[in-house]
Amino acid sequence: MSKNVINTERLTLRPVLTQDTDEIHKYAGDKSIDMMLFLPNDTVEQTAEFVRNAVLRWADEKPSVMEFVMLYDGRIIGGIGLEAVDEVTYEIGWVLSKDYRNKGFTTEAGKALLEYAFDVLSADKVIAHCDIRNKASENVMKKLGMTLKDNSGTRLYEKTGVTSGELMYCIDRQEKQNRK
Repeated sequence: MSKNVINTERLTLRPVLTQDTDEIHKYAGDKSIDMMLFLPNDTVEQTAEFVRNAVLRWADEKPSVMEFVMLYDGRIIGGIGLEAVDEVTYEIGWVLSKDYRNKGFTTEAGKALLEYAFDVLSADKVIAHCDIRNKASENVMKKLGMTLKDNSGTRLYEKTGVTSGELMYCIDRQEKQNRK
């Protein structure tokens, strides 16, 4: 098994593959998503471009962006990823199909990806951002042991022209060790 495939109690996280496009578009094209900067995708072609870029990034010797799909019972139910902010800081983000929300999947995947960030990538800290109205993502951040570091940010949704507040949560290596 690849070092980039992560198994949890209920999930398998693995790098995005080109053949995942249609399954990814089922959640990435969900028009009810209104608090994510880059979603929903309007077309399958937009999702295919995202997938192509994600696959190319995995081919880098040291990928700066690592996109995983979340598999539950062999089905893709969402995506989760890490992006290098600098040499020792990564940002984590996720999206989950609405049929699988409120079942603990994002928290389970997030805990596994934090371990990956600290143990495999030697991260010193991991951050996450969410819309101030996105209580579900904020709750996941808290369950991951992250603490609120900044509540003064803003984000502009280019598709709608809406500006909203943004939260930034963080956990560092020491905090992660203290929570074990």
